[in-house]
Amino acid sequence: GYRNADIPKRKKYVNLVNSVKDSGGSVHVFSSMHASGEQLEQISGIAAILRFPLPDLEDIEM
Repeated sequence: GYRNADIPKRKKYVNLVNSVKDSGGSVHVFSSMHASGEQLEQISGIAAILRFPLPDLEDIEM
C-alpha cells in the first residue's frame, strides 16, 4: 500500500490519505509485518469507518 514499489499506485494511496486528512478524517496505516496488516491485505488492503450512509452499489451509475 503506502510503501508500494509501484509508484503510480503509491501516489494514489498518498492522495487518498491527504484527501481524508483534508476532510478532517484520521488515517491509520497498518504494518504488513503485523498480523492486523496481513489480514487487511487479504481482504483488499484498505478499510474505512464511515460516519454517513453510502448508496447501494446497484444505485451508482458507472
